[in-house]
Amino acid sequence: MDFDHVKAERFYMDDGDKIKLNWFCYEYANNLYMAIQKSEKLQQYRACHSKSEISSFCVYFSKRLRKSIYDMQTGKARAIVFSDDYVKEFYPKSPLELEKSLLDTATDAWEEQLLWCNGCPTRCLTDCFEICGMFDTLKRTGWPT
Repeated sequence: MDFDHVKAERFYMDDGDKIKLNWFCYEYANNLYMAIQKSEKLQQYRACHSKSEISSFCVYFSKRLRKSIYDMQTGKARAIVFSDDYVKEFYPKSPLELEKSLLDTATDAWEEQLLWCNGCPTRCLTDCFEICGMFDTLKRTGWPT
């Protein structure tokens, strides 16, 4: 099974961007992609959009969450915010039903991601600005690390 639908290179420009928060966002974008592919509610969406476009949406959505994650980590917010604005910005003419389905899927993927992270020693969300060697390991070994 291919897990790397969203390439890690889309989450860093140079070595300074290879931080744990970006690794978490990379993993979440892949998880979101797989959740979209499995969702019965999003069959029409998949039929109308290429895998590449879906991948780009997952990268965009994941990167938009970074500020929300940061705000929660620094105490500026109490929770991660999943805004329909993220969908509207990427798909400006999307129907409300699609926005809701994508947000529901994004939330489900988030909850699944947190389950995967539970007990992981890397602690991407806690130590989010530390350099993450997994980007380099991934380049050498491929997915999964």
